[in-house]
Amino acid sequence: MAATTIRVIAPLPPNGCKSAAQARDVIGHLVAAGHEVRPATAFQPAYSPDLLHFNTKRVYEPDRLRLSVETPDALVLYPEGLGFGEIKQKRWKHRRLEEWRRIRLAWGALKGSAQAVVVFQPSQLWRPRHLVFVALALGLKIGAWRKICLRRQAGGAAAVVAPILGHRPEPISAEQADLANIRLAASQGGEGGMRLTPLWLRSAYDRLAPDSALAKDIAELIAIIEAFGEARLPAFQTARGDAVLQAFKDHGGRQDPQVPITGFMRHLRFERRLEAKFPLGDETSRRAYAKWYVDHAPETVGHALPLGAVPPRIQAGSSPKSRADALHRIKKYARFFGAAKSVEPSLRDWLVQEITPGAGGLSRLELLIAVLAYARVKDMEALRTPWDSHELKRWFAGLVRGGYPMLADLAGVPDAALPARIAITGGPDSETGLGQNQKMSIEALAGVVPEKPVFLHHANADAIPRQMLMHHRDGAFHIGFLLWEMEEVPQSHRLAGEVLDEIWVPSRYVQRLYQAEFDRPVTWVGKGFDLPEIQPFDLSELGIAADQPVFLTSFDMHSSVARKNPLAAVLAFQLAFEGRQDVRLIVKTTPMLKDHWGDPEQQLGIIKKIAAKDSRIILWQTYLPFAQFLGLISAVTALVSPHRAEGFGYLPAYAMKLGTPVISTDYSGTQDFCTDKTAFPVPWRKRNVRSGESIYPLNHAFWAEIDHEALAKTMQQVLLNQTERDARAKAGQKLMEREYSSAALRDRYKARLAALGLI
Repeated sequence: MAATTIRVIAPLPPNGCKSAAQARDVIGHLVAAGHEVRPATAFQPAYSPDLLHFNTKRVYEPDRLRLSVETPDALVLYPEGLGFGEIKQKRWKHRRLEEWRRIRLAWGALKGSAQAVVVFQPSQLWRPRHLVFVALALGLKIGAWRKICLRRQAGGAAAVVAPILGHRPEPISAEQADLANIRLAASQGGEGGMRLTPLWLRSAYDRLAPDSALAKDIAELIAIIEAFGEARLPAFQTARGDAVLQAFKDHGGRQDPQVPITGFMRHLRFERRLEAKFPLGDETSRRAYAKWYVDHAPETVGHALPLGAVPPRIQAGSSPKSRADALHRIKKYARFFGAAKSVEPSLRDWLVQEITPGAGGLSRLELLIAVLAYARVKDMEALRTPWDSHELKRWFAGLVRGGYPMLADLAGVPDAALPARIAITGGPDSETGLGQNQKMSIEALAGVVPEKPVFLHHANADAIPRQMLMHHRDGAFHIGFLLWEMEEVPQSHRLAGEVLDEIWVPSRYVQRLYQAEFDRPVTWVGKGFDLPEIQPFDLSELGIAADQPVFLTSFDMHSSVARKNPLAAVLAFQLAFEGRQDVRLIVKTTPMLKDHWGDPEQQLGIIKKIAAKDSRIILWQTYLPFAQFLGLISAVTALVSPHRAEGFGYLPAYAMKLGTPVISTDYSGTQDFCTDKTAFPVPWRKRNVRSGESIYPLNHAFWAEIDHEALAKTMQQVLLNQTERDARAKAGQKLMEREYSSAALRDRYKARLAALGLI
């Protein structure tokens, strides 16, 4: 068959496994034969523009649909390329779901290809996941025996491509194959691009004079890399953040001198819910947690960390194995502040020595890390003489500044200069309240230049220590814009109150909560937002006539359903309008997430059953563009928010700004703007928060259970008294325009920064 377009699904270079090395040669053969090759893999990094994602469904489906309609002339499939070993889901059914997604994608790719070669390892057939691919291939082979070929991996790359090319090709060198992969990735926009792999270092070494001092030095480094273990590469990943040499001051209160547990270590234990696993009540438990922290915390959090105790002394002899072992220990502690003190001086001196003294090139440490991390380069010359590459030197500085303080300390990389500006951190693309806050602050602080570096962190208090570790600089001023909804502050929030310089909050309710817990200034700044132009919403799309009164309650499934409490609105609606057929209630939410943590009472399931029997209640589960969602709020008679707790209450605030009457629980964040002059606040009774209703375990928390009868009477009142309804809605709209605009927020921000002496 004269194939022209060939899809290769495999582990791909620069992955160091045997399957990746063979897939590299397969691609080299196919490219040399003039075919168009489209590599795909589930592994990163890879010389591939096509990375397959299997979690979540939203990112998996486009890959599956794209591959299902693709009709390449041939397919080469290595089961390992689908990344079964990369599945990290802890729950059994989630692991099975991800496995099924991989099998389903492979099945579609096999069926859609005119010819396919499945590469298997007989020694792996005892693994069900490997066996299933052989079974799939054999099943298809029964109906189309010429279409499917099974090849043992031990047969080599030439045997794999022979059915496609029609002949067994001549051997290809590893460097030729690697270069073909790099050029293919570069031409197709692959994220892998050109990377400094051990293969390229060996290739650069081969061009040196064998007896030169440089060749001997590079040969020694190659031997160390081989002893390190290429199957374990890449050993260093691009880290998150820009902290280098100094963490925030971190103490742990009363310390056990034998097993120091820092404040951050305690914080991470609460944040990751490890209290039961590591109770810390005895020395054995403390030692177990300290070991877990060193072994797993860097991978868990992905950025630089404070270290409880100085690591054991790291030293090395002159043999490659001894130095490779030392590199493994350095890798283990590379993300920890202060860990460089453990490196024995003679080893440190050897590591930081320049390979070509006086030329301004790389040190041994810099080159070793660049190869072990598969450093990405743009200039091919960096692959030919990597020890002299200024590009690689800059790459190393960027890597260690991004979260490897031990390496930065060893190599003497200074902190990057930080200008006097307000850096706003968080998740700017998030549609959560935190994401909205961050966008709000970016707009409000545009053009404001402080006297010194200021960080404004938009994160929940439990995430503040991590934000500060990613962005800390000595002398910077750290402000946390915090949200919380419960009367009790969890243990995972407490470290934020010790490390921040200032706390900003959006409501008097949150201010009261944190003032009682923290000894830092807690300042009310409110919120400020300007809504975009709304897209008018036609209620007839939901079967509602223009003259029908309609209430709206809405929530996001990503939030806590128990806290938003939509069932209260449904029950009050039925109580208020029993026997009345003209009134409607819309329950607007996002698509349901099965077994979501935030719906322990199964409110959504109950609402579904009620709506199935009461046609006046419309359960609408869909995503709406924001402008269209605002149009829906603007079109209804009133918005109902029967929340049990709100840090601020964006939805009632949006409705008030649009001039839509608001009925809400008279509790928590909404009390700042939902008064009996601007809205319809409803009384409530205190209710203890039950186990499972809060994201963090809380022992004495309570929230508000709205009075259902009072809510029903208020809904009746809103319909009966249009004059009062319109008056309160107009007053609420004026309050929003006056106190909750972007301009008002900017004035409050600037006033507080001035009071702090920062501007």
